Amino acid sequence: MGDGAPPEGWEAPRERWLSTVVRPAFGPRSVLLEVATRLLIPTILVFSVFLLVSGHDQPGGGFAGGLVASLAYVLRYVAGGRRELAAGMPMRPEALLALGLLVACATAVAPLLFGASVLEAASVTVTLPVFGKVKFASFLLFETGVFLIVVGLVLSVVSALGARMEAEEEEVRIVRARTTRFGRMRGGPR
Repeated sequence: MGDGAPPEGWEAPRERWLSTVVRPAFGPRSVLLEVATRLLIPTILVFSVFLLVSGHDQPGGGFAGGLVASLAYVLRYVAGGRRELAAGMPMRPEALLALGLLVACATAVAPLLFGASVLEAASVTVTLPVFGKVKFASFLLFETGVFLIVVGLVLSVVSALGARMEAEEEEVRIVRARTTRFGRMRGGPR
């Protein structure tokens, strides 16, 4: 201890800032990345909902909002790996895709039940106590379906790619653990 060297593991964070981080997907744990992820994810998700809601008359919509929400989950994956991503997902990516497709298709076809054409928009204005007059439009439901499809697709791609990358990394770790410093395999034929 008197040689001036820092104690073993001194740089490792003592507290976990994300729910399941034991070993992140890439490289050593970074407390700065974990804290930044924990602080940024709620902000990113609120911004994605803003893009979703304001997209009918301004730039944005379901696609842009879905991409921004997906960014939050990709950041969570980079900070904590596949387990952290799975812990933060509301449901499986395939279920999000299916739900989004169901909502978008139902919203597109629903006007036919009322004698209107496919994808025809309807709106209703209500007065809410705090917000005043608020206009709800049917295309917001369609955009929500698109939002869910985009998030589900990005999450399924990240999960699939992440699983393969982590499996390859585990194989390399096993080979390194079995290889001696002279290049021979331990426990193998001599």
